[in-house]
Amino acid sequence: MFDDKIVNTLTSKVNELLERYNELVEDNERLRNELVSAKATIEAQNNDIIRLQEELKAKNIVSENIIGDIEAVLGK
Repeated sequence: MFDDKIVNTLTSKVNELLERYNELVEDNERLRNELVSAKATIEAQNNDIIRLQEELKAKNIVSENIIGDIEAVLGK
């Protein structure tokens, strides 16, 4: 009788632990997927930033050339 109670209690606790473990495994996988997604988003944003910086540099060069042409025409 007493042994059955202990075995049942231990079985219940082990089952609870296994259930919690499986929940944590699922949470871990979900978080891992979110991390991969976030890293991909950051990489894409960094690529956009680099591209925009390069476009800005090119436009600044064009603007400087136009200003130089205008100053040359105005005789400055």
